Amino acid sequence: MSVQISYKKQALFFVLLILIFLAAIEIIFRVYDYYYPNCRFLDSEVYDNVDFEIKRQICHDHGKVIWNNDPLYLIPNQHFNTININSDGFRGEELQNNADYRIFVIGGSTTFGAGASSDSHTISGFLQKKLSSQFPQHNIEVINAGISNAYSFSEANLIKNKILSHDPDLLIIYDGWNDLDRVYENYYDTATDVKLLDQIIRFIKRSEYVTPQVLLKLYFNFHHDNVAVASFDSSNMEQKVSLWTETWTDICNLQNEYGFKTIIMLQPILGTGNKPLSSEEQQHFVHFDNESQIYYYQKYADVLPQLQSACTATHDLRNIFDNYSETIYYDSGHVGDFGNEIIADTMYEKIIDVIQSDLTS
Repeated sequence: MSVQISYKKQALFFVLLILIFLAAIEIIFRVYDYYYPNCRFLDSEVYDNVDFEIKRQICHDHGKVIWNNDPLYLIPNQHFNTININSDGFRGEELQNNADYRIFVIGGSTTFGAGASSDSHTISGFLQKKLSSQFPQHNIEVINAGISNAYSFSEANLIKNKILSHDPDLLIIYDGWNDLDRVYENYYDTATDVKLLDQIIRFIKRSEYVTPQVLLKLYFNFHHDNVAVASFDSSNMEQKVSLWTETWTDICNLQNEYGFKTIIMLQPILGTGNKPLSSEEQQHFVHFDNESQIYYYQKYADVLPQLQSACTATHDLRNIFDNYSETIYYDSGHVGDFGNEIIADTMYEKIIDVIQSDLTS
């Protein structure tokens, strides 16, 4: 006599099999993710001397940071091993109540410190250390106001809607690359790029479920490896440069009203200046079409004298890595701790006289 199993029990059995299968896949991908963290840039020579556990932590922490898109700002009170977002939405320690001199460094992911091993190893962190050493008798505060994907329009909004309420003494604008790369039609819309697919990707990256994160990594790596050159879109360059110039002129025109100074610094990207490119950097240079990027990037440098008339100062930092032959860039424009320190040293040299004058006046 045969024994028939009810449909409910059969369904439950198959559900259990599926759950066991998914659990097994998750375990396999967690092991894979442990040995091959979900960040392509960590394979770069830039991180050759960084401990694997630190590299892994940098990767995972960076993927968990969340921000609002319209307007663009970091969600406050996020704390990870290598990244801390304070209660005001800036990377690093809490703002001080008794700062003698307050500096905001404003920009995109390069300013935020994408790939930095800690808050203190960002551009702002290194700059803070140098200024504290130079002026031990003064409480100088350097605040990291960088946000991934920020560009001049969203940065100017952050200044007007948030930073000015914190009584800045000096604004250092370190940007150019994101404006160069931004689609002209999307300039005034910080939310345009936030498509449903982007939202899903960000949700997956913040999830504790590793399987889809690894699958995303494999997909993007496959896409990267099978596209020889990611061609640069050079359309509407004159209009984009004009918008960049107008935006920073407007901010500089607020200096007298709010009592701060503004220094514009055009950031370096791979191929600017005369840096000897390493083998890895040469590969990035070709893949990201940096030859086209740096050709059109010159247009931003050409308008710096125009901004000089409105702002406190402007500086072209495109050649600051000329004396370094080792790998500095891990992609088209991002650098690691060593590159951040070089940038901070250069910033220090450019701003020291301004700060000295302000503190003694």
